[in-house]
Amino acid sequence: MNRRATREPHSLQSGSRNSRARRLVAAAGIVLVTSATCALAAPSPGAPAEAVRAGAETARADAAVAKLRELPLPLRPFREGLPSAKATPPPLPALEVRRQRVYDELHALGQASVPALARALRDADPEMRRNVAVALDVVGGGWWHFPDGNSKLDLRPALPALLAALQDSDPGVRAWVAQDISDIGAAARTAVPRLRDLLHSPDAESRGTACNALGGIGSAARDAMPDLRGALNDSSPEVRQAARAAIARIDRAAALN
Repeated sequence: MNRRATREPHSLQSGSRNSRARRLVAAAGIVLVTSATCALAAPSPGAPAEAVRAGAETARADAAVAKLRELPLPLRPFREGLPSAKATPPPLPALEVRRQRVYDELHALGQASVPALARALRDADPEMRRNVAVALDVVGGGWWHFPDGNSKLDLRPALPALLAALQDSDPGVRAWVAQDISDIGAAARTAVPRLRDLLHSPDAESRGTACNALGGIGSAARDAMPDLRGALNDSSPEVRQAARAAIARIDRAAALN
């Protein structure tokens, strides 16, 4: 056998080994790319459980809000004449005990209550909408005493629904919604243009409602000062009084800033 013949099998073996090595490297690359792609595409192990938890929380909040339908207004005065914490409060009527329990439940559910209440502002029943607007002020106004603490819920997620509810056909809903916007404070500055328009409404209650909300927004509502000064000459004494109060609140807030 000549020398070339003896070298050929060695060359073939080397070529075969090199080819096999290339195939192994290519296969390893495919495995790595496939693994990485699967890892990116696969959902997080905690995602389904998180979605289930969020769904259950939403359902609990909606169920708590639905209980407001069983609590007709009028209710006892809230903001005026609250008893001292040291005083022994008189016993509450059964309806008010139920109302307090619903408010406590909404507050205990935390921020999940806010979008649930916002959705209920579109309810067909005006009495339900009034109850919802009152409940938003209770959980977000910082003046109600709760067993789990007196922290306010953040009403900002409800602001779009509150702005829409300023056009509600029921004056009671509009008045409480204005209070809710006032509770949000400076963070409700996006409501100022809508409230300025409302100051020129033919309905006196709506004009007064707008004054109250602008006063609660504070210095962030200073663009509305010309409209509020115009409201000092309103035909309604209630609107004139609300305008004076709003101007004073905006001036105080501006002085502090």
